[in-house]
Amino acid sequence: MRKHEAEEIVSRWREQMKKGYLKLAILLALTKGPLHGYEMIKRIKELSLGLLTPKAGALYPTLKILEENRLIKGKWKKQGRKRKIKVYEITRKGKEVFQKTVEKHFIIISASRKLLLKELKTLGFIENIEAYPQLFLQTIKVLILDENASSRQKIEALENLKQGLQKLTETFNTAIVNLEKRIKELEKET
Repeated sequence: MRKHEAEEIVSRWREQMKKGYLKLAILLALTKGPLHGYEMIKRIKELSLGLLTPKAGALYPTLKILEENRLIKGKWKKQGRKRKIKVYEITRKGKEVFQKTVEKHFIIISASRKLLLKELKTLGFIENIEAYPQLFLQTIKVLILDENASSRQKIEALENLKQGLQKLTETFNTAIVNLEKRIKELEKET
């Protein structure tokens, strides 16, 4: 396969992923309450820490698709004397789809991370491959998917996530040290 063909395929996949993430981001934003388009753009930017800032040209067609699939519903409301805005809210079906999608997404991410750690162990760059998929999924369930989670439960989930990330950081720091050793070994051979 030529380099240009590979880049073109990757570009198409990236665009498809953006559309999927936009759908998830809209559903996430609406779990916090009803919004109209401009509010939704601001909320998505806020929730994604600025990583995702949809443009109106991408947002409104996506809203239409989600509405056609009955994951959200929009209602026209008057704003001022003459102007109308469409306010969207997530449906029960939308909440279920969002929850299942997030869970599946984290299973995929966890499997990918576990595979990477396993390969790093096989290559001798890290010693243990403790995987934390359940930890991340539990945190997401409490913070995003559980509307009834108490502040205490949220704090506990964040503390557990922090500890898990610290362990993961230690694992990657060990890998970096071992990679640097290997680089020096290879440099000596040349």
